[in-house]
Amino acid sequence: MKKPLFTIILIATIVIQIVNAQPFPTQIGAMQTAHTLGKGGYTTSIEVNQYKKENISETMQEVIIGNFEELHILELKANVKLVPIRLTYGVGDHLDLILGGTLASGKAQKIVKDFYNTGDKHRDQRAYNQPVFETIIGMKYNIKPDAGDGLPIISVGTEFQTGYTIDHTIDKKFSDTSPANGTSFLGIIPYMAITQKVMSDFHMHAIIGSHFFSSLNSFWQIGGEFQLNEEIWALGNYSNRIITNGIEIKRPTGFGLRYNLSDQAALSVNFTTAPGIQFNLMFGGLSKRTPTPKVPEEDDFDLPF
Repeated sequence: MKKPLFTIILIATIVIQIVNAQPFPTQIGAMQTAHTLGKGGYTTSIEVNQYKKENISETMQEVIIGNFEELHILELKANVKLVPIRLTYGVGDHLDLILGGTLASGKAQKIVKDFYNTGDKHRDQRAYNQPVFETIIGMKYNIKPDAGDGLPIISVGTEFQTGYTIDHTIDKKFSDTSPANGTSFLGIIPYMAITQKVMSDFHMHAIIGSHFFSSLNSFWQIGGEFQLNEEIWALGNYSNRIITNGIEIKRPTGFGLRYNLSDQAALSVNFTTAPGIQFNLMFGGLSKRTPTPKVPEEDDFDLPF
């Protein structure tokens, strides 16, 4: 089921045509902004995140092997590249639909030590390859658009994430009764995004929300972008935590550049303290909107001159 879904996502990413659009920062680095695309707008975001993890259980864990439950030391080894892909589409003037998923390449294994109970924990072991992928669906609604009044833009959104992960963040005790089946997860991420245009060439962004997976954790993010010239913007963002494919990454900081390739496409490259290098490709979507000017109210009576 997962392969057809990701195939559809990849095909949609490749075949989308760029039409009458202006690249727009609905996402900078690892964070969303309060901007929405407008009806008919769309962007494609592709990231590459490096994830490496090694962990071993401190005590014997109950593990089901075949039809038998036995006690074993369990070890986790993962060295994978996570590739989140997202397609954001403006279904209304102030409503975006977000569809996507995460692919993974590399090796992710859970290893059962002393598999045959011979007493040799180093040579007598069995490794189980772990599935690592996720599917994402979300919505973002702009409740306070840019009206030219100097007040911030505000949006609220929710994302649903489900798939298979390899991390003890989801499984607090690092126990896995059936390592051959992988570790599935289901998460909900509600959030509120705020964007303030300080100057025409300097924008600030902030996010507050919650990650609800095996437990509820709040998170926050701050970021900014500064225009260096007509084509290039400098980007920066910081998060107290983010979750990708069920994996929690604490305190990532990112800096990068966004280059407007044309009126219809932009490339954003970000270097992050964790997990490494991240980039986004934005293919058109938004017809650049300008705030509606305020019309002065007329008096209820006409003057005689």
